[in-house]
Amino acid sequence: MAVYYATKAYVISFSEALADELRGTGVSVTCLCPGVTDTNFQKRGNRRQHFVSPPTPMDAATVARDGFRGLMNGKPLVISGLRNWLLAESLRVTPRRLVTAVSRKLLE
Repeated sequence: MAVYYATKAYVISFSEALADELRGTGVSVTCLCPGVTDTNFQKRGNRRQHFVSPPTPMDAATVARDGFRGLMNGKPLVISGLRNWLLAESLRVTPRRLVTAVSRKLLE
């Protein structure tokens, strides 16, 4: 999970930096953070629903619509869904050691 989370953080940072570097060129970059989405991903990957997974995942069409709107509005980062946005914002103000410790406990 450490590699997964680090990769997500890298993609977000890279996308935001690239979007800024390309500002004014006519090229836009949008990083979509969908959270858990209702697809066949879990079943096809033989993944069980985890404690941290929401009871009702986001609808795929809603996530796609949110991403498209963000792209068309030139947003460098789109977090689909209020619950996902609140979680992401709460992580910004929570001490990093606490975030990693809680994440580990939830996944064990």
